[in-house]
Amino acid sequence: MSSALQYCSMSLTRHTDLCRDSDWLNQQLASDDAKVLTLWAQKNMVRMQNGVPQPVYLPISEAALILGNAKEVIYLGHEHNTPVFAADLGVLEEKEATRILDHAAPGTEMIELRKIGAVIDPETGSLFAYARGLAYWHQQNPFCARCGSQMQSRQGGHARRCTGCNKELFPRIDPAVIMLIEQAQPSDGIPRCLLGRGTKWEKKMYSTLAGYVDAGESLEQAVIREVQEEAGLKVSTTPIYVASQPWPFPGSIMLGFRAKTHEIEISIDTNELVDARWFSRAEIRDIVASTDQENAVMLPPTDSIARLLIDQWLAEG
Repeated sequence: MSSALQYCSMSLTRHTDLCRDSDWLNQQLASDDAKVLTLWAQKNMVRMQNGVPQPVYLPISEAALILGNAKEVIYLGHEHNTPVFAADLGVLEEKEATRILDHAAPGTEMIELRKIGAVIDPETGSLFAYARGLAYWHQQNPFCARCGSQMQSRQGGHARRCTGCNKELFPRIDPAVIMLIEQAQPSDGIPRCLLGRGTKWEKKMYSTLAGYVDAGESLEQAVIREVQEEAGLKVSTTPIYVASQPWPFPGSIMLGFRAKTHEIEISIDTNELVDARWFSRAEIRDIVASTDQENAVMLPPTDSIARLLIDQWLAEG
């Protein structure tokens, strides 16, 4: 199931065990075959070809300006015999970033991954997500939480070490559960699933419920708690795991579940949701078929595990 998800198809060999060897890393970066992906302000570099965004791999011979201005240079892995690095320009002022990018890679542009995730090929999407996630982690950890000293990148960007107390920090992600909830026994016999609309969503999009896992609870307990908190419904069956998806927006992994409830009456948490409704398969298919871009209800984009959970449920009836 997970192979159908965007951001899950990267084929690079990561070689994270070799990243402790600084000499080896320097050799990879000095290799004539090395190539570099560029990030700036949480955006990835692409070149548009016939309206389709394509990844831009700068040969190491053309990447000196990018590397010289990078806040972080991260070893991503090897594509066959080719070492691949990500160079993050961090939060440079737009004018300065534009000057550098126009000189180093004319004809390219920086795009937010969420805007193109549904149309780029799975390999590119996975690589962009990987690079974006690591770059964000570095940006969020400039100082040591123990002593307050500056942290420095180590192991090719896969660790940070405190310059004061030598504390080591490794990349962290925030686990979040996302769940499709069904009516266990609909009174009219028509299967329905629960979709909600978040308070921060700009358009009329309805999606599966989701939430972060709290300390001291299992994934299944998180599913049950989130459904109770957000929709006022008690889950009646043991949540069943479906698939997981890296979600670097900004730094999560989404853990997909399905479960059922015998309860019908919804009571939303207005801090989290504007609305939540039960949808039949016919209603969701009407949403998919609608051409009204301005007023129609929308489903989550096709690069998301939320959409996979919905599409999976649709295909069952």
